[in-house]
Amino acid sequence: MRATITRHPRRATILLYGGATAYIICVHLATNGVLGFHIDELYYLACGRHLAFGYVDFPPVAPLLARFETGVLGVTPWSLRVLPALLGGVNVILCGAFVRKLGGSLKLQALALLIGITMPAIVGTWLFQTVIFDQVIWMVSLYLFLCLVKEPNPRTWVLLGVALGVGLEVKFTILALIAGIAIAVLLTPPLRRELRTRYPWIAACIALLIWTPNVIWQAVNGFPTVAYVLNHQGGTGGPGSFVVGFLLLLALAAPLWVAGIISLFRSRDLRALGIACAVPIVIFFFEGKYYYPAPTFPLIMAAGLLALSHIKRPRVRSSLVMAVAVASVLDLAGLAKITLPITAPDHLHASGLDSFYGDTVGWVPITQQITAIYGSLPASERSQTVIVSSYYGVTGALDVYADATLPPASFSPQLSDYFWLPTNLSATYAIMVGYSPSDIDWMCTSTKVVAHLTVPYDVQNLEQGMPVTFCHLKEPLPQEWSRLKNFS
Repeated sequence: MRATITRHPRRATILLYGGATAYIICVHLATNGVLGFHIDELYYLACGRHLAFGYVDFPPVAPLLARFETGVLGVTPWSLRVLPALLGGVNVILCGAFVRKLGGSLKLQALALLIGITMPAIVGTWLFQTVIFDQVIWMVSLYLFLCLVKEPNPRTWVLLGVALGVGLEVKFTILALIAGIAIAVLLTPPLRRELRTRYPWIAACIALLIWTPNVIWQAVNGFPTVAYVLNHQGGTGGPGSFVVGFLLLLALAAPLWVAGIISLFRSRDLRALGIACAVPIVIFFFEGKYYYPAPTFPLIMAAGLLALSHIKRPRVRSSLVMAVAVASVLDLAGLAKITLPITAPDHLHASGLDSFYGDTVGWVPITQQITAIYGSLPASERSQTVIVSSYYGVTGALDVYADATLPPASFSPQLSDYFWLPTNLSATYAIMVGYSPSDIDWMCTSTKVVAHLTVPYDVQNLEQGMPVTFCHLKEPLPQEWSRLKNFS
């Protein structure tokens, strides 16, 4: 009898977690190919073709994974998004794992999994971007920190150091989480006593050691990421924009989030977790994007679910649990068009979804238009012409879709693309995409607008109506390149 009772919960747990994980993965795999490459995905692919220990706006892990994944599965939007789909499943598992570690019942874990497969912050991370990798690392790090809060252990400190070190090679936003964990340790007596042992310091050394290659790259290249961050100061929309986006991500689960954060701070044993989650939110409230601290949501909501389970009146408790479940389903249904790529490209503009998905449309036609412009040049000019784009998306699209036998190499002075211009490049002419004559008169003896790019279905994105200017260069392009540099 005892063996049967033991097996049943284990089997139920496996089925529950496996079913939720399979659901989110299948939803993503079924919808990932509806839209084309996002402009940022083209950039990650390009960075993957120029492997380095760092890039202007992120560390090296995402480009390395992009190169590996497309090398195995091929270069298509769907294949590039397989890894984000799988990691979405990992995030869902962690949603339930937080509740389990906090001592929640299997039913409560099931509710956490339901929240996980409906939460906009998880459902909406289907693109191949640093966001999904950052999200996984944050949640793994918070889970390990939860383990330390519950029971300090040398091995857990080491694992936390590894996780945070990998996070530093994924996206620099994890510095905010590191600050939160550090402050939580300092303000929590049991954790502060751990500083008398060697293990927290070993964890810190491991994290710094993993981060070292990127730090060296930054130093060798003049710390371009610092310039990038400074260029973005004040460009995030401010606290008002942060609050609106933050609430949109929480959607109808906002009351549960409030209950969770209050519960964490009211509990002496779990207050360190509340501090670790709150510090990044405060940091990004003043200077950051609303989705940066989203990986803290599952832990906070797990605490909210535990708070609901402690309500003594059964009827009230059952009603609130049902309300959470209904709110989760309504979130998924109400925000599906925003969080999932289920709207075809030819319906994006009519649906008002240009701002969400517009940058996934038009790359093949854009490539064809630029290729046609280049092909229409006299043969004598073609051999002396390069393509320069103000945005990295166009160069990325040409790399993926253009016939390698026809157009010349294309370059962009934006972000990491800036470093990839050969110093010995010689050219007399340039097709300048995204530049009007007044932008480049200083570097051209003559200019002429030869076209404006057209994106199909009236989708409004960066490339729609973008001017294409033919430039007769005054000097070799490498001599003028620094004046075109755009680290924003």
